[in-house]
Amino acid sequence: MKRHVLIITLLFLTTSSFSQKSEWIHFDWHGESIFGRYYEKTAISLPIRIENMPYNFCCQLDLGATRTVFYGNSLKNYSFNTISQKLDSLGEPYYLIGHKGNFLRNIDLKIDKKDFLKTDVAYIYDYGDEIPKDSINSLSQKLIGTVAPDLFQNKYLVIDFPNQKMRLYDELPNQYKKADFVNVLMRKGRIKIPLTIGNRTEYVIFDTGNCLGDLLLDKETIDLFTHPNDAATELLSGKSWGQDYVVYQKKLPEPVFINGKKIAITTAQFTNSDDDVQFNKEEKIIGLIGPLFFINQTVIIDYKNLRFGTLK
Repeated sequence: MKRHVLIITLLFLTTSSFSQKSEWIHFDWHGESIFGRYYEKTAISLPIRIENMPYNFCCQLDLGATRTVFYGNSLKNYSFNTISQKLDSLGEPYYLIGHKGNFLRNIDLKIDKKDFLKTDVAYIYDYGDEIPKDSINSLSQKLIGTVAPDLFQNKYLVIDFPNQKMRLYDELPNQYKKADFVNVLMRKGRIKIPLTIGNRTEYVIFDTGNCLGDLLLDKETIDLFTHPNDAATELLSGKSWGQDYVVYQKKLPEPVFINGKKIAITTAQFTNSDDDVQFNKEEKIIGLIGPLFFINQTVIIDYKNLRFGTLK
């Protein structure tokens, strides 16, 4: 999600094999130091090409976001006259954390070697890190945006975490139909999974932008599932958007279940952020479940029938 947008690196491709014309998209994990602590896997990077621009770009895969976006600051030193003509500056604006943008209409994208044609992408003018002019032609991939679930609607998205690849299908191959599926809710493309903790069943967003822990709650929802007398452990602290930001952890005394099956989550993280509280209340969730919990599994998101499946 927007709270965890981080810098990312390189990946490669393999094409393949089923009768459907859908290629595997390989992704890479990026490690990053956050507030002085190093995390090996902080974000998922996808290689991306924009129209006929001859540059190596990448975007973060963020299934907790709502729209695919490009960052204006990151692209300002690039020459892209052909796609700038597709900027709908008179249309309805789009805002990302208070930063205004407009939509690029009907542009062609290639993520790894999978084409996404005639796509609308939000272009946020004053957002992202500027890429120096003397490095725009270097071979290393440059982070220029976020890939969100709007590109995957009405499809089956298979994410093979052990092999670091993902793929879209119009029809789900038989090998994935045996996955353990649970019905989910969806709002603005975000998938909400029901979790049962103790005798309560609540929803969490599956968010590939949340890599700080398995289960990220907030400073109010944490009280629903932990003992008030149990002390919280501080995991990290620092400044985020100019504000003090602290992540804590507490033990969950009750087991956690998905679809009636116990899962190996015994602690939950939470922050001191009022924004996290507000977001969770607006979405009617208790928090986020991140990709690291599924690191040894294949995840199937059925955007057609609103189901979430896992396969080991």
